[in-house]
Amino acid sequence: MGHTDPIGGAMPLSVGQEGLWLLHKLAPDSATYNLAGGVRMEPAPDPEVLARAARALTERHPMLRSVYVEADGSPRRLVKNPGDIGELVVRDVPDADDDELERLVAAEAGTPFRLSEEGPFRVVLWRRRTDAVLLALTHHIATDAISQWMLWRDLLAAYEAFAAGKEPGWAPVAVDYDHFVESERALLESSRGQRQAEFWQEQVEGSAPAELLTDKPRPAVASFTGASLVRRLPDELAERLKRAAAEQEISQFALALGSLQALLNRWTGQTDFLIACPASVRRSAAKDVVGYYVNPVLIRAVLDRNTPLGEVTAAANDRLRQATARATYPFPLVAQAAAAAGPLFRISMTMVTTDRFGSELAGAVAGVPLDVAGLTTTYLEIPHLEGQCDITFEVTRDAQGLTIALRYDTALFERDTMDRLFDQLIRFMTAAGDTPERPVSRIPLTDAAQKRSLLALGSNAGDGS
Repeated sequence: MGHTDPIGGAMPLSVGQEGLWLLHKLAPDSATYNLAGGVRMEPAPDPEVLARAARALTERHPMLRSVYVEADGSPRRLVKNPGDIGELVVRDVPDADDDELERLVAAEAGTPFRLSEEGPFRVVLWRRRTDAVLLALTHHIATDAISQWMLWRDLLAAYEAFAAGKEPGWAPVAVDYDHFVESERALLESSRGQRQAEFWQEQVEGSAPAELLTDKPRPAVASFTGASLVRRLPDELAERLKRAAAEQEISQFALALGSLQALLNRWTGQTDFLIACPASVRRSAAKDVVGYYVNPVLIRAVLDRNTPLGEVTAAANDRLRQATARATYPFPLVAQAAAAAGPLFRISMTMVTTDRFGSELAGAVAGVPLDVAGLTTTYLEIPHLEGQCDITFEVTRDAQGLTIALRYDTALFERDTMDRLFDQLIRFMTAAGDTPERPVSRIPLTDAAQKRSLLALGSNAGDGS
């Protein structure tokens, strides 16, 4: 392989990893930064072949077999030998029904990692009589959304190869994660890094985090508990939004983000606020490296109720472009320099595009079963990354259309409030596509049927603020 793999050598962390390590130390029993992915396989896979595939995966990606320790007052990463950690665990549950199986998977996904002992990767297989569910669970300190897909791509490819008596036909990994850590350090010591620091200081100055009125009092200490709502947009609407974004010469993500900014203005009355958008800082040399290559960038919104919705989405597009060009400057340093009394963001939005993982995996996300060595393999949506901030929107664009996940802190919000917010976001996205010239104040928050039922109840339909 074209990268180093210093077994046992203490390796420095990136600034983002150091931030996650600190959060882990503050709340070691939290599963907030667990990333979970799963598939159902029918019939059940051969456990010996699968165990071999899982070990080959950790051999290929040293990040998955690393543990995290303190050395001389600083966090360090130690790479373990293949087979030391991250081995497949098989649990036989022959008579479990779907509900019980779902509970077992959710319980495992919600079990915190002991990063100093077991590392950031677990892979568990629950076998029933005719099928099985496979869960791959990682801690965010070791992976990002792209890494999660890469992990599944490599794991399933290894299973297929070993089942056929072959070796996986993987391309060599060109660099290791330490290459990114060194590049980041060089940036921070350069004049370019100084210019990026100044840009982010200007973005933050005089603004405030977007913040919804909570249903419950905010606890003194963050609960890091959450739930997810997941909705797939009708294909016809997804296609309309795609066409509208192209006609308005903005990205589909800018259309979604601008719609959220306009909606937050209606709910809160805020006219100058910040939302975080996790950005990938992965370069092409690291395209096959499992690692933490994500950095939250702050997107500032300045608008009022008279601003046309198309202006809001166009401004979001510009701000995203500017922020993405400076995404390599680590967010923890932006927060440190701002020295704000509270967090710089409470709401975030991100977009994941699955087409880079090949048509098969992209299709799997859209619900199309895969054939893996004769096993019918179906992707499972497993809630994760809940409670990191008040509200997170995750937009996934796949081969078939758009899926949106809303993840929220259950210590702060009721499900009904989040359902209403979700409905209204889709309403605003539709308006941004169809009638971008309309001012923010003129986008209806309820449809005619909802308005009639509210009036029938004698309620004030209000505007959601």
